Amino acid sequence: MSLTELLPHLKELSHTDKLLLLHLLVTEMVNESGLLPLDAQGKTANLGLHDSFEAAAVLAKALAETKAATNG
Repeated sequence: MSLTELLPHLKELSHTDKLLLLHLLVTEMVNESGLLPLDAQGKTANLGLHDSFEAAAVLAKALAETKAATNG
């Protein structure tokens, strides 16, 4: 079935069924891409966020020091 044949049927779906279809399509695309969904990354995703803030602070300090050295 082509997309043009499918569209009229999709428009007739209930709101809930449209959301379920959207979830199904996104899940299919994520699986095909080989990426891990955010909720499947577990604790490592949370640890990475903490490390990201720390790394950003170190980078900001290094940039400030470099800017002060070039302006001074």
